[in-house]
Amino acid sequence: MDYSTTNPTTRWPSAGRSLSILIAVVAVLWLWLQLPGWYQSGHAAADATAQWLTALVHNDWTALVLIAAANVSVARGTTAPMWRLGHSIELQGMKGAFVFVLGMLFHLLVGGFGVVLLLLGSSDQKLLAL
Repeated sequence: MDYSTTNPTTRWPSAGRSLSILIAVVAVLWLWLQLPGWYQSGHAAADATAQWLTALVHNDWTALVLIAAANVSVARGTTAPMWRLGHSIELQGMKGAFVFVLGMLFHLLVGGFGVVLLLLGSSDQKLLAL
């Protein structure tokens, strides 16, 4: 179906916009993990705020919510628009196919690492309780 002839207001999803959403989500995840280190490097003594910030960042529930929000954001902004273009390189071009593959890798890696981190965090809590 040729979108230019059926509806002049319909626009193809942009691979650049989808890639920018993916990069922004990865930047937010990276920033979140760096916060405790940056705070502690700016303060000589480990005070209560540094301990609270570290506990907040490395909390199981916070990680679960952050991973779920990141996956939903990438799914809506990156993977879904590229999926709608079709699965042929002729329809979406190499840029769209590349962004689609990056989005799928993001879902696999973040989801997999998230499950591993949650399992390791819960096992650490069990070991600390002993």
